[in-house]
Amino acid sequence: MKNIFLALFCIVLFSCTKNEKKEVVPVENTEVNEVVTPVEAEVIIEDRLVFTVQIAALQNKNKVLANLENINVFLENGLTKYRLGSFETYKEARSFRNQLITNYKGAFVQALLNDAPIVISEALQY
Repeated sequence: MKNIFLALFCIVLFSCTKNEKKEVVPVENTEVNEVVTPVEAEVIIEDRLVFTVQIAALQNKNKVLANLENINVFLENGLTKYRLGSFETYKEARSFRNQLITNYKGAFVQALLNDAPIVISEALQY
């Protein structure tokens, strides 16, 4: 009886297993000798226009002006220029200049395009 039970068990077991054939797909060996060069991206730099208030332009450096809080010092055309503030609009810079005019008589608004001075009339067209 044990032999019959064992035989039936084996028949059932083997009949339930999948006899699917797996298809072997050959893999192609292709060599790639392609040189990939990076594409140079075009960098677009936006112009940066700011307005500032220039309080002095001197041939020699001035330690008192250089030590002012938030002062920006520029060397241009053989002169040391001292500027305060950085504003997006002419109106803001002009208002700031009006606050400084009592202490710095020659203060004026200077437009800077990419840190280079430009004429105010040209800056107002941007």
